[in-house]
Order: sequence, then C-alpha cells, then structure tokens
Amino acid sequence: MVKRFADILISIIVLLGFLPFGLVIIVTLAVVDPGPIFYRQERIGRDGKKFFLWKFRTMRVHQSWEGGPITLGSKDPRITPLGYYLRMSKLDEFPQLWNVLTGEMSLVGPRPEVEKYVRLYDDEQKRVLTLRPGCTDISVIRGHLHDEALLDHQQEDPEQYYINVIMPKKLAHNLHYLEHQSSFLDLQILVGTILLLLRIQKNQPMTDNIGMSKLEVSKKD
Repeated sequence: MVKRFADILISIIVLLGFLPFGLVIIVTLAVVDPGPIFYRQERIGRDGKKFFLWKFRTMRVHQSWEGGPITLGSKDPRITPLGYYLRMSKLDEFPQLWNVLTGEMSLVGPRPEVEKYVRLYDDEQKRVLTLRPGCTDISVIRGHLHDEALLDHQQEDPEQYYINVIMPKKLAHNLHYLEHQSSFLDLQILVGTILLLLRIQKNQPMTDNIGMSKLEVSKKD
C-alpha cells in the first residue's frame, strides 16, 4: 500500500510539473511529424495480464512496432529525427505515468515486455511477472539504459542478440530485485535513473542496499 500511494503521489507531482514541457513536445510532434501524438503497445504485466503501454510516438506514421523487428536506435529508419531524441532522452516514456495512475504499472519494477518475448521466459524468469511492471527498473542503473544503441553495433541478428544476451541479463537483475525489493532500493533506482538521464553519473557502478555492485551482478548473470 505504501508503494502504491507513493506511485500515485509522485506520478501526479511529476505530471503536473512536466505538463508545460509535455505540451511543447505535443505541439512539436504535431508540426514536425503530423499524425497521432501517442503510441500504445500491448505489453504483459503483473500475473501475465495484458495492458496497453503508452508513449509519445517516435516512429513515422504507419510504421509501428507491431509485428516488426526490434528497434535499432539511430540505425532504425522507422524512427524520426525528433523521435530519436525523445527515445535517447527517454522523454517518450513520460505518458507511462498514466499507466502508473491506473495501476497497470509502478514507478519501479521490471520493464514490461511484449508477449513474443515473455513466451521465451523459463520458469525461473517468469517469477518477475509476480511484480507490477515499472517505468524504470534495476537493470537501467546496471547498464541497460540504452539497449537499442547497443544493438546498433551487432553484426549478427540484433533480435537474436537481444533474446540471447540482453534479455537474460535484464531478467537476472530483476530477479535480484524481486529477492531484495524495498523502499530504499526503489529510491536508489529512481535516483540512479534520474542521474543517468542527467548525465551526472558517468560510468560509475551504483551499489544497492546490500552492497552489490554492477560488476558483481554481472558476474552472476
């Protein structure tokens, strides 16, 4: 109940504070790339329930994520120049605060995946589905803020690299979060995410409340 109350209170405060800047994004999108302002995509949430995740649209009209390959950062031709900036700054994610208010997401929790990837989870990995998905998660402060940029440089099939390398690491981090979740750890993840987005924290591993660094977690993946 405490976490849910914090989710609602913080989301309302951030939404009100972000409103003027959000209006600028909306107007800019309407002028630069006319079309729908928002994009929604079906994701898998807590207990395997489906819900629609909201974002500012970053792809060209009629070129959505549905059924297409995984997005590839700067090399994905479907992404608009403005959309690329929104994605790299994570400003496209702000509409997900609405998902938080409706109870479909939390501020902190495993990032929700699409069904095609959730189907690949083994029994241990499926344990993350007992948690409410989040706007940010522990994997973000442990090197997974810009996974799409990492896929830019893959010579092999980028989607297979995501499935075989990136996704298992993210799930391992979130299983660690499942075992050690606390209000203090949530606060560390929120602060760490903000610092990363502000480029204040540069290539420095962040430790959680039990003293495990990014390097130590990586060794266990």
